[in-house]
Amino acid sequence: MRGKTKKIKKNGTSEREQVAELYRLYAPVIHRRCLRILGDREAGGDATHEVFLRLLDNVSKLETRDSAIRWIFRVSVNHCLHVRRNAARRSESSVTGLGDPGTAGGIDVVAHRQLAQKVLSRFDDKTQAVALGVLVGGMEHDEVAELLGISSNTVSRRLQRFVANSRKYLKRTDEHFEEQVEDQPDSEPELLRKSG
Repeated sequence: MRGKTKKIKKNGTSEREQVAELYRLYAPVIHRRCLRILGDREAGGDATHEVFLRLLDNVSKLETRDSAIRWIFRVSVNHCLHVRRNAARRSESSVTGLGDPGTAGGIDVVAHRQLAQKVLSRFDDKTQAVALGVLVGGMEHDEVAELLGISSNTVSRRLQRFVANSRKYLKRTDEHFEEQVEDQPDSEPELLRKSG
């Protein structure tokens, strides 16, 4: 047994009180993680609440506080990925509340978000979780490994494959876009001559 692990059930403490304590301690961290994955405060808050509602239904199955914390982190990532997948299936530009058209520093945020969703959709759920955890969530490989129940080496391999295959996909997408631009009639110089 690893050091001291607190039992999730304490004498005289109801499961609801235990979940309330876990919420007070970990809701801000889970909210930040959901916010980073979903990109929207309201969606991040909704996801955080959903995770803790699910915990209420499952707390009796969790033996220790450590297992509850791992469960919370795993479910939060999986839930956020599920929300993103559903938004992509419905062909939404983003999660509800996201995607107000606009730019930040000259960068088209919506276009970048859509491209990121397309890239992520090309990978399985665990690889998506690895990429989001490390690249978006700033988690260490060991944290992601523990959260997903895989080894650190597997996290590293999945991340390397994700980066390599994403670069290939983006290069092909960029080349395809350039071909489309080259195939269009050269009308821009004519427009410039008329206005100039």
